[in-house]
Amino acid sequence: MKKMFGGKGAAIGELIIGHMGNVNSCRVKGDKQMFTGVAGRFVCVVAVVMFGISANSLFAADKTRPLALSDALAQVKLFQDLTDKERAALKAAATLRRGEKGERIIEQGKALDKMFIILEGQAEVRVNGKHIVTLSGQPLVGEIEFLDRLPASADVLLPKETHLVELDYASLTGLMEKLPRLGYVLMREIARIEGRRLRASNVK
Repeated sequence: MKKMFGGKGAAIGELIIGHMGNVNSCRVKGDKQMFTGVAGRFVCVVAVVMFGISANSLFAADKTRPLALSDALAQVKLFQDLTDKERAALKAAATLRRGEKGERIIEQGKALDKMFIILEGQAEVRVNGKHIVTLSGQPLVGEIEFLDRLPASADVLLPKETHLVELDYASLTGLMEKLPRLGYVLMREIARIEGRRLRASNVK
């Protein structure tokens, strides 16, 4: 049964069979006809198969639904110490979009107005065309430019398609001023990220 349906569809199919009891006694009534024995078992199996296929299709559709901004923010490690209310407030400064494979989200020498959190995958950092480092684990990029408001010091490219959370500098600054605890938590986490990167660069 599990091999036939897989996942939750299998569980539903097994539940139906269980309620049917012994398949030898399964009967389906039509217009003045009754199917028993081999015919009855065939009808029962077909019914379960069709139900299992329908159930699996529903579950698959649910898994492929577009990621909502609130769900994306809940996944971000940078925001894990925020309260639900603070995380919800971030939606005023955040945008969720798909980043394309090979996309250059930050261009060296250009002014920025946002920073990025790569939800899945990695970010490649290049200076003057030379590969410097590949960041992983939901990397935050554009944070240095947020702090010093100077043009970007490096190119940042996406090796593969991914979800991106964009944080608008102006909106985020206003939000941090309005909600001081949110501002403190974010600045603390950004400082930790920079500290880890500095230590890693010193090791090299």
